[in-house]
Amino acid sequence: MSNYFPLEESLHDRQGSSVRKAIEIIANQYVGSTPPNGFIFRTVSKESFRQLEDGRYDINLMEKFPERQLGEFGYACTLVHSGQSCEIELALSCYGPTRVYLNGGLFYKSTMTDDVNILNKRLLQAQLHKGWNIFFIKMVKASSGFGCIFGSSNYKWFPVHGLAPFAERSGGGGWAYSSSVQDLYSEEALPAARSLEKSLPTPWFPLLTGDGGQDCGFEQLFGLLPGQSAYGWSSFHSPGHREALCSLSGEAPGPIQIWVNDTLIVEAEGGSFDASVVLSPGDHSILLLSTCGSNDWSVSVSVTSEGRPCRLTAPQRVKGVQQNWICLGPFSDRESAYLGTEPSPTLYQLFDRSVGGKKESLYWRAPGIAEGYVRPYLENERYAKWNYPLGVTLYGLLQAGRILKREDLLDYVTGHISECTNLYPYSLWDREQYGAPAINHQLVELNMLDDCGSFGSAMLEAFEETRDEKYLTIAHIIADYIMNKQERKEDGVFYRLRAGEYQENTLWADDLYMSTPFLTRYYKQTGNEAAIKEAASQFLLFKKYLYMPERRIVSHVYDFKYNTPTHIPWGRGNGWVLFSLSELLAVMPEASVERGELIRLFNDLASGYLALQGAHGLWHQVLTDASSYEETSCTAMFAYAFCRGVRLGWLQNPDAYADAARKAWEGLTKFSIDQAGNVYGVCRGSGYSFSSDYYKDELNWVLNDTHGIGIVLLCGGEYERMLSSI
Repeated sequence: MSNYFPLEESLHDRQGSSVRKAIEIIANQYVGSTPPNGFIFRTVSKESFRQLEDGRYDINLMEKFPERQLGEFGYACTLVHSGQSCEIELALSCYGPTRVYLNGGLFYKSTMTDDVNILNKRLLQAQLHKGWNIFFIKMVKASSGFGCIFGSSNYKWFPVHGLAPFAERSGGGGWAYSSSVQDLYSEEALPAARSLEKSLPTPWFPLLTGDGGQDCGFEQLFGLLPGQSAYGWSSFHSPGHREALCSLSGEAPGPIQIWVNDTLIVEAEGGSFDASVVLSPGDHSILLLSTCGSNDWSVSVSVTSEGRPCRLTAPQRVKGVQQNWICLGPFSDRESAYLGTEPSPTLYQLFDRSVGGKKESLYWRAPGIAEGYVRPYLENERYAKWNYPLGVTLYGLLQAGRILKREDLLDYVTGHISECTNLYPYSLWDREQYGAPAINHQLVELNMLDDCGSFGSAMLEAFEETRDEKYLTIAHIIADYIMNKQERKEDGVFYRLRAGEYQENTLWADDLYMSTPFLTRYYKQTGNEAAIKEAASQFLLFKKYLYMPERRIVSHVYDFKYNTPTHIPWGRGNGWVLFSLSELLAVMPEASVERGELIRLFNDLASGYLALQGAHGLWHQVLTDASSYEETSCTAMFAYAFCRGVRLGWLQNPDAYADAARKAWEGLTKFSIDQAGNVYGVCRGSGYSFSSDYYKDELNWVLNDTHGIGIVLLCGGEYERMLSSI
């Protein structure tokens, strides 16, 4: 083989046969490179462009500037932040003539075909540089329309968020837009990222409405609503290095309560108020509940520390226009204004109010911009993200935390999962408000097994640690999807309908992992016997379509368009099957009717894989092609399943499989994992093909890919358990 790194840089060279040390180093490497930076909260205006179901922005200027005449101009501008130089695929549809500029240069000019058909979707490859990238779109009003539809070509997997482009809006979300009779933005005069808006030749929308000073902004957001109430939330910093006396003063038109760090320090019926509290140095939260007066809802608050003014700023690093407060309401009366965790505010939940006998959801509003709201965004590749590779990664980290008795690892995993589950109700509301969600993209869309089973399985495993009922709430939704809504053929087998896509009408070996481990854990947590029966049934049905009896392995995909399997034994596709079958057998009741047949299937598959193990203990990307690269994730999955089969007594000739697992673990630590815990040789996410050359030559490996890190950790843990049992 062509080594991924010199042998003297391998994990084995530094740590030898210490499985625990290997697990520790790999886990530390992942957590160190993936800090727990969750969602970013930004201000956004609902007067900006709404997203469509596919996540693209509907930049329809006909609605924004109906007074414009044919031949006049419109503009839209946004920033996209990238953590590294990379290429992204965008999709453009045009209502009329459109030019797109990227970082000051012409990126794409619409063609005649584009301009006359809004249904035409043009796919464009954009090269982003690290940091801020500015998109400026110039549009001309035509009889066909005025504007375009623009954004990621695959928002569900690769969302592209538009962020406020100008300094005055810095850190906010969404697009800014403008128009003019004549073109005032030549290529030499295009705005740069973070330009000063006031220096540009046209006014830009949504309109900024000022920072509000010390005023909470209730009247600006809600109007005059005598007798109704709302919350204002802000923060301030007490300087110095020791405790100081902090004073609050201000005026309110009606009853008001103010909490500092959850302690009620002001309760007044209106008018002027003063209060003092001793605080340690650092940041402090200030929350108030105010009732609108008969003709005024101006609430002002000022804070001093040892007589020096303290600046009020939006809490929890809400980014965007320079508002001092965020607000929640209005509520019909003070009794209905209850935060649920009162008085502790949070950005991680929706709030309910009763309107006309019906419940209505509320979320935090942002003064300073027209129709301003606070909106969470997911802007990192890993932490707080819900997708199937991360589901496997978190499962591996969870088991590593248990083996190493590391509470920090357990907290890291449950923290990641809870970021998603805590804001799940919000993310459904977010989709309704803005057209497409800014977080939990796959969980919200939920239209294929990839979206739910893998991460859902990790979530149920983590439920053992948290007992968080929100985990079970989402698990019930996932179970309902898999068992009642997922596409099936007439015999009940799961498959991918995906009409109009390359994968239309296919069945993938991968989908056994995307469904059956979740169903297994769902049965374990709820006692739902239908779930475990469904998991067993799917293995026997998949065998009918994918099993290659001459080699005792499986094809990657069955294509119903041609009524044939591909006959390509992709390594990880096979790994998913044996790995998932071991998950099922570990929980399946001994008395289950299907258990005997599934044990035989496990032995048949294991014997087929055993015969194909390579000289270094690793398996190949194409299992039957020794010239294809030695692939890490399938190796870890086969070894994991072998170890389980030996430990739990499923395998005939267990000594042979124990020896194969030993060779595999040694091969992984010698050839696939370096001394710093970096994992090499993990195949990237796949498509499918009838040609083995696709898997061998095009489906290359990626360093520290999340399809493999968790699986390697799981393999190490199961290998150690097997050694202990022997």
